[in-house]
Formats: sequence, structure tokens, C-alpha cells
Amino acid sequence: MSSTANNNTNTLSQEPAPPRDGALLHEQPAAPAAGNPPVVPFKDRVIGVAKKTRGTLLAKPELKEHGEKILQGEASIHDDPSQL
Repeated sequence: MSSTANNNTNTLSQEPAPPRDGALLHEQPAAPAAGNPPVVPFKDRVIGVAKKTRGTLLAKPELKEHGEKILQGEASIHDDPSQL
């Protein structure tokens, strides 16, 4: 083997990555600033879209409106749409 092949492999750093505490994985999202819409959790978005679609297909405007409010962050998935 030539000495240039050995030099190329020696130039790469083989140092292990520093240990991490996992803080980046478990960081809580910041509260929405004024003017920004609230962040709706994925589960709530899925339920909101389902209610909006079901309300459209079954011609139930109150259900459709409740789904839209969930998507906008104005209502909870646990709210009763008939009392909104």
C-alpha cells in the first residue's frame, strides 16, 4: 500500500461525540407570542379534521364548526359542540 492511503484515513477525527443529557428531546415548546396562533397538538388536529369532515359529509354544521374551532385552537376536543 502507498503511504498516501494511510494518511487519508489518519486525517479523520475518531473522537467520540460528547455525552448529551437529552434536554433537546424533552424541551417544552415556548408559549405562543401575541399574534401567533396557538400550537394545536397533533392528536387534536387529527380529531379536529375528523369532526370537520364528518360535519361536512353528514350536513351537521355545528360539528363542522367545532372541528374548525379545534383546528384554530379556540376549542378543546373535550368540549360538547352543542354547547358552544
